[in-house]
Amino acid sequence: MKKITLTLVVLIFSLGFVFAQSDVISIDLKGTKYTVSKKIPKEIIGEYLYEKKGEPKVVLNADGTGSFQPHMVPPISIKYWIDCDAKGVIRKTEGINGRYQYTLLIQYLDGKNGNYPVNSYDLMGVTVLTDQGQAVIYGERYKALNK
Repeated sequence: MKKITLTLVVLIFSLGFVFAQSDVISIDLKGTKYTVSKKIPKEIIGEYLYEKKGEPKVVLNADGTGSFQPHMVPPISIKYWIDCDAKGVIRKTEGINGRYQYTLLIQYLDGKNGNYPVNSYDLMGVTVLTDQGQAVIYGERYKALNK
């Protein structure tokens, strides 16, 4: 009986460890391996409007899906992850005035032209401008920070 109980305890801990580690995955982008996670910081989730007004937009949903709209074309569905280390700690580049930047790894799901092939990957920077209460992508698409 003790042997079965001990085996079950070891199995439960082992499975817990495996599931705890499953948050971090490795994706190859043009020969470089990136470790990424779907644990997205809340402040970057939302709709980013061109010059704070409208299209083209970038949409980042909490579940790691969204859309990227290039200029003058319809939005492209995407999946995205955030750059992190092997333990799942998100990499963040600190700037001045409390600003910081994250790197997203995105996958284009339905690109219709040669610039965004279906299932290809790319990087996207998101800068959080805490002093302005905004987050910005590509230096032109903004959203207000979540309070």
